[in-house]
Amino acid sequence: DVGVLASLLADLKSATMKTLAPLHSVDLIAITFPSIPALTPLDLDDALSHAGLRNWFAEPDSRLFQPKHVVQSRAAIAGNGYGLCASYADLFECWFEEDALPSRLTLFVSLTGHALYASLDVMGTAFPRWVRDGPRVMDFRAGLDAQDGFASESDYWAHVRSRIVELVRGGDQGQQPPGLVLLGGQNGTHHVFVETVRDALAELHPGEGLAPSLSLKDATAVVDPTYAGARGMAVYARRRQEVPGHCKERWSCEEKRDKERSGGDHEKMELR
Repeated sequence: DVGVLASLLADLKSATMKTLAPLHSVDLIAITFPSIPALTPLDLDDALSHAGLRNWFAEPDSRLFQPKHVVQSRAAIAGNGYGLCASYADLFECWFEEDALPSRLTLFVSLTGHALYASLDVMGTAFPRWVRDGPRVMDFRAGLDAQDGFASESDYWAHVRSRIVELVRGGDQGQQPPGLVLLGGQNGTHHVFVETVRDALAELHPGEGLAPSLSLKDATAVVDPTYAGARGMAVYARRRQEVPGHCKERWSCEEKRDKERSGGDHEKMELR
């Protein structure tokens, strides 16, 4: 519901302003969210508007060169240091770098008190302009606080495991194991949750164990999974502040200068 989301965002804005104001204004934000059919970017923009906030991805000047939105798994990728170009100050150079980044089949699994969310996507760059989402699961019966709804704790974790196995097995990548596994959510470091993800992968790929290509990213060594998505969006916001994404000239300008330098452009004007 847009109204409920707007209320939550307004409360978050108020709490943030108390911490940051008056040194920093809180009006333009970069936000990430889980990719689920019930929550669309349009709904999110409406909720932000009601809360007195503007979405950086909805700014008119950014629409040609920036992503229209960033889902939680891609924000977590960036928060852990993957999928980022080094030459972000040069828009087109950044694109060239991103085209050369390795693409990994990435399993993202997030656990909170309210829900289990998991996605399986082929990812190269963290912030692509266009993206095709892969399969995903949002299970509100599988939140950590929902254990009382199961006959036993082991039944609950078996359900979590089955949802992960179901997601990966139903993907369109055949028998290819995930090349990267990232955890997220407030309970992303819960020891039984971590072991459950490991068990699910071992069931899907018996005999391989957790080889380097199938190892769980120890996100706690880089960033707490609770804040991985927020950290990724902070990286995006910092880059946008340093280099507005809409002010780079087009390649045709450089091509024209190359022709002029080589004497191949007959329209070149000489100044007298």
